Amino acid sequence: MKVLKKLIPVYIIMVCCALMLSGCAGVTDYEGRELVERAKKLHTELEAAHITVTDSIGGTVVQEIDYRFAGDVMQYMYIGRDPETGEEFYEVKNGTELDTWHTGDEKWSFAAKGSEDFYNYSRANRHYFADGAWLLDEHISAISSSERGNFNGNEWVKLTYDDAKISAYETMTGVKGFEQAYTFEEGDTGYCCALTVKYNKDGREYAYATYIGYRDPGKPIERAEPPALSEKVSGEITEAAQ
Repeated sequence: MKVLKKLIPVYIIMVCCALMLSGCAGVTDYEGRELVERAKKLHTELEAAHITVTDSIGGTVVQEIDYRFAGDVMQYMYIGRDPETGEEFYEVKNGTELDTWHTGDEKWSFAAKGSEDFYNYSRANRHYFADGAWLLDEHISAISSSERGNFNGNEWVKLTYDDAKISAYETMTGVKGFEQAYTFEEGDTGYCCALTVKYNKDGREYAYATYIGYRDPGKPIERAEPPALSEKVSGEITEAAQ
């Protein structure tokens, strides 16, 4: 996923790096923790989902993924966008073939199962979008305060972070005002339907909203075609590796 990593927005980079915070001393509990922990478990148990990550300031959907599990194999259609450069990255996986396209490519690149560039995600080896512990991680050791409430039947939890603990990590140097908020589905489902993040760095404000939607696990994954490609190919991803 060398190309994919180039297009992951700052929000996701910070999520991944912040996992290292778990080894630091700090908060061990907070208001609403049981809601977040339950949502992590429920998300990991999902058979399928449609997820978008939106730049809340510019309005660009910087990441989106449709995925489902077919047996033990994760099939998905992923699109990553860099709002500053306009670059896009497309990735399609059916379990036996990996297809990728990056801005500037004249056609799709294909990697068959068994080749050097092929890899698979499974229930044990999860993609970060399908792993509640990663996607919904609250970086507990850096939390400075928390709030919990209910709006129109939807419970929410808002977390505020300590600037010194966040900025102590190399990739977060200079980050201030880091906040993260969860919104949970109305009723007793317990699913997290939205995760928002905002912070400031080098005098610039960043804000991202992750929306998690239900997807019928019986519906095949459809290939999305890059608009820049002159040759149009469409189809459904139905084959899974055994």
